[in-house]
This record gives sequence, structure tokens and C-alpha cells, in this order.
Amino acid sequence: MGVSKQQGFSLIEILIAFVLIGIGALGLIKLQTYVEQRADYAAHSIQALHLAEKKLEWFRTRGASAAASSIAVADFNTSIVDGNDTTHPLYSLSWSVPSTTLSGAVKTVVIDAYWQDRFGQTQKVRLQTMLSKFSEFDN
Repeated sequence: MGVSKQQGFSLIEILIAFVLIGIGALGLIKLQTYVEQRADYAAHSIQALHLAEKKLEWFRTRGASAAASSIAVADFNTSIVDGNDTTHPLYSLSWSVPSTTLSGAVKTVVIDAYWQDRFGQTQKVRLQTMLSKFSEFDN
């Protein structure tokens, strides 16, 4: 009878392989969490941007004929002022109209849309523009 030489893995080699697989799996889990956070932020920021743009577009209706419009139109002097809107379930809008040093014919409007992320942190999207008293709807 000859001596049989069986080749195989030692216990140390198997443990090292398990440790390397575990480290790789933890890295993948961390990457997945990061990707989910970024996707969540992207989805919320798109919705917040949509709400802020909608409000800004309403401000741009200034000067339109209220009689010819099916929606309420903005008035440059009374509608384009500081305010907020919390009627959206996950988002709140806040806008400010800082006083300008110009002749009063131009207003700066800053609109912020806020939401809470999955960790309870407040996130926001900001839009800023200037609106003229003389609108594109005037003849």
C-alpha cells in the first residue's frame, strides 16, 4: 500500500476566503445604500423643482388679462410678495421678494422647496429670478 496524497484546502485558506468574500459583500451593501440615497434625492429634488417652477410660472402670469384667463393671474404689486405654501404632502415652498434698489419696475424672487430625506435631514432646491413690471402680455 502506498501513501495517498490528497490535496485540498487548509482551514486557514478557507477562513481567509470567507473574510475576503465578507469584505466584498460589505462593500457592495455600502454601494447599494449610497445608490439608493442618491436616487431618493434625485426623485425628491425633481418633484421639488417642479413645484418651485410651477409657482414661478404663476408669478410670470402678471400682466395677463384676468378676464381672458381661466386661472387667477398674479398682480405685480400685490401677488409677488413674500409667502409660503405647505399644501403639498411632502414638500413646503417658501419664497421671498427682497427689496431692490432699482426703480421698482423689477423684483427679485427667490423660491425654496424643502423636504425631509429618509434620515430626517432637511433638503432644498432653490430657484432665483427677476421679474419685470412690464410683462410679455402687455400690448
